[in-house]
Amino acid sequence: MLCLFPFFFSWPTFIEIDDGEWEDFVLERYKAYWKRKLKSGLPHETPMPLLYKKDFKKLPMWAFEDAYNQDTCDHSLQNSQDEKFRKAFLPNIRLFLHKDSINMSEWNRLSHFNNPFGFMEYKYDDVMDSVKLIPKPKEPMLLPKPGDDGCVRCAVVGTGGILNGSKKGVEIDRHDYVFRMNGAITKGYEEDVGNKTSVYVHTAHSITTSLSLLKKYGCDSYYK
Repeated sequence: MLCLFPFFFSWPTFIEIDDGEWEDFVLERYKAYWKRKLKSGLPHETPMPLLYKKDFKKLPMWAFEDAYNQDTCDHSLQNSQDEKFRKAFLPNIRLFLHKDSINMSEWNRLSHFNNPFGFMEYKYDDVMDSVKLIPKPKEPMLLPKPGDDGCVRCAVVGTGGILNGSKKGVEIDRHDYVFRMNGAITKGYEEDVGNKTSVYVHTAHSITTSLSLLKKYGCDSYYK
């Protein structure tokens, strides 16, 4: 499974701009959308005008980003020792982007967020041509529950090198699902990192740079 996490972790970007009237227009337009919480685009709606980072001066404080696409999964178990993280974590945010995720209202709501959290400086038609190619997941949850106890046991393996010599490969592969990040090299390192891969996660940066940065470790293709 190849995962794309493009924008559902909303983060406000720039709201103070040079032209005061334009700023008021942008803020009022977005506040109206969030208050209405439209579920689908209306036929007469059109994309917001393109916004550019160069027109903004600074990052804002958290203020009015209180609407986001929600999932309908089972209750999430939060078992973090970090109290601040528990309060900030939103378990019902939809994780996967697919062809039914974006309508005109959602596009306009996110068009003032910079990439990867939104569509600032991107054109609607350019992005939607790609989004329409992503099929809707068969499962509403991240992954189906494999066991009778309802618990999913996952291992997340990065590429920092701390598992080198650990001999944790067998233990990692015992998990129901194994998440691998970026280069995700396993060939030749199975004893330390295992060879089971359930979900492969990357960013736009890592998928274009891993092949060159990790080539000396044997990364000459993905899923290897």
